Amino acid sequence: MANKKNYQAERQMPGGRQDKGKVYVDELYFRHVDQMERWRQEYERCQAVESTLALVSTLRYEEVDYASQLLRVPWKERSVPDFSHLLEKARVEEEGKYFAPIIVRSSLLLILLLILIFSSNAIVLWVSGTGVVTLLVLLGILIQKRHSRIEKVIKQKQIEIDAKVEYEQNLIKEEKEKHENAEEERIQGIERLLAGELAAIYAKIDQALTTRPFPFHVSADISLYLNIPSVKIWLPPKSIIPTQVCALQASGRPSFEEKETRTINKQYFELCASISMRVMSVIYAHIPAFRTGYVYGMSKEGKNIECLFASKLDRSTVEAACNSSNGLAAMQICKATFNCDTTLELLPIEVTAPEEWGDVEPQLVHNLHVNLFQ
Repeated sequence: MANKKNYQAERQMPGGRQDKGKVYVDELYFRHVDQMERWRQEYERCQAVESTLALVSTLRYEEVDYASQLLRVPWKERSVPDFSHLLEKARVEEEGKYFAPIIVRSSLLLILLLILIFSSNAIVLWVSGTGVVTLLVLLGILIQKRHSRIEKVIKQKQIEIDAKVEYEQNLIKEEKEKHENAEEERIQGIERLLAGELAAIYAKIDQALTTRPFPFHVSADISLYLNIPSVKIWLPPKSIIPTQVCALQASGRPSFEEKETRTINKQYFELCASISMRVMSVIYAHIPAFRTGYVYGMSKEGKNIECLFASKLDRSTVEAACNSSNGLAAMQICKATFNCDTTLELLPIEVTAPEEWGDVEPQLVHNLHVNLFQ
């Protein structure tokens, strides 16, 4: 009997077996929720990597219409702000300063007039009469002072308004001059670009490529001679390709399946081809002076520098290639030169300079390095 009572008391006591069991269950529940969240984040991270790589294969060619950009953008002159409300504000503020003194004098004058009318005492009449005359004089002086003061304040405010208007007019004039100078500089830059000036071409290439960066390390060395570009694109390493496929099971746990070597190599080949076509499409879309160009897919693993593929391109070929569904199809349209084994692993090929360059001296070739990593 005593043991039974002790067991019941233990069940009723805070911190007994029942409370400890509840704490243990809650701890297991929160651990499970935390584990599910970590699994979900791992799955989403893997999917994000694959989506980012696949997004590079989206190619497009949008040639810049420089003819429309040569039209001067008209200057839209803004109106000078209306400062007339400042006059009314100044007048009201100045009138407010005299409101109380006028009310006080008017009230005293009214009281003295009432005394003067209803009183029969001679002394009172004399005093009130004198007071009325004095107050009338003081009130008149105050009103005259108020009027002259308001005129003075309005004149001063008008001078300030005129100064503000003049400042705004000068500011508008400066804005117009700045706009005209910017338009002139912009149009001259386009004209230099269309004329094939080297500085304008390199500035436009750098600006165009850096506005469309990649989410991983990619860079390009661009050499130019006779308006024929040689573009060496330094590709990311193959390790950027995930070696496993991640799927989410019904239990919420992610499962990983190893990719085949051929699948990894094909995905890397597709990525490299898409990078190259994307870079060349941007260059050709922005540089109308280019007709023929060369692109080389370069790899640098440690101290080894290798060329994985090369292609000779013209504008129409680039435009047609960018209509392809993926980078590999685009490379086939460009008739790229490459070598690979049965697992689609790219093998190094020899780098040859553009045939149109001939035996040009290195100092005559102009070079530009562009970092394409965002």
